[in-house]
Amino acid sequence: MNYPLFVESNHTAIYKACRPGYPKELYNRILQFYFNRTDTDEINQKIPLAVDIACGSGQATVDLSSYCHHVIGIDGSENQLKQASFKDNIEYHCSNAENLTFLPSNSVDLVTVATALHWFDIETFFQQVDRILEPNSGVLSIWGTGMPSLNNLKANEILNNFCQNDLNNCWSDRAYLVVNQYESILDKFPYQQTRTKHIIKYQREMSVLEFVNFIETWSPCQKYREIYGGDKLKELLKMFMNNLVQCYNESTDDIDKTTDNQMIIVEWIIHLHLMKKNNR
Repeated sequence: MNYPLFVESNHTAIYKACRPGYPKELYNRILQFYFNRTDTDEINQKIPLAVDIACGSGQATVDLSSYCHHVIGIDGSENQLKQASFKDNIEYHCSNAENLTFLPSNSVDLVTVATALHWFDIETFFQQVDRILEPNSGVLSIWGTGMPSLNNLKANEILNNFCQNDLNNCWSDRAYLVVNQYESILDKFPYQQTRTKHIIKYQREMSVLEFVNFIETWSPCQKYREIYGGDKLKELLKMFMNNLVQCYNESTDDIDKTTDNQMIIVEWIIHLHLMKKNNR
C-alpha cells in the first residue's frame, strides 16, 4: 500500500469513533457463498480463519469475529491498530496488503477487504491472496460503499456540491475507484468464473454532527488539510455542517430545535464482490 493515509494518532481516533460499520446482510451473503447455501438459517458452522486486510480500527474485523473461529486484522498503520477492539478470537498484525508473507500458503479460508482495495497495488495483492487462500474453498470478499446519500433533497445537493466543488482538487484517482464502486477494475479481479456481486442498501440514523465527522475521515479531507491547513478544513466543515442544518430547518416546523444534533438518515449502496479460489 503506497498511500499512507489514516495513520496520524489524532486522525485514527476520529476514524475509530466516526466510521460506520456494515450491515448484517453483508456478512450473511459471505456466509452463504462460503458454505454454498441460500439460507443463512441453514448454516450452523463458522468459517475457520478469516483475514481482514486494511482493517483500520477493526470495524469489519470485529463483525467477522461473530462468524469465524479466528480473525486476523491486518493494517499498515500502528496507530490504527492501537484503536482497534479486541476479542478472544481476534489478533492484529501491522503489515501492508502487499506483504502477507507471514501467513502460510493455502492456510486462509476467507480474505476480506472493506472499502480499501483502491489503495492497494492490486496485482501484487491478488498474487498474495492466491498464495494464502485454501485451494477449492477459499473465498475473497471485496466491497465498497460508494457515496452516501441523505434523506433530504436539498441536503443531497449540498453534499454533492461539497464533494464536487469544495473538495474538487483533493480527490485522487484512487479515491475515484471506490466512488465508482471499482467498476473500472473488475476485470482485474481473480477467479472471474466464480465471481458474483450483491448490491446491498444500508441505512443508518446519525446526527448531522456525526455525519460531518464521518466525512472528515475521508481521504479528500486529509488532502484538503495538507494543502490548506487544519484551520481551513475546520472552517470548511463548519460551513458544510451549517448548510446541512439549514436544509433540515427548512423541512421542519420546529426550527428552534434543529441543530447539529438533528438526526438524519444516511444511505449507502454497497457493492459486495465474492470470489472462490478456482480448482487447481
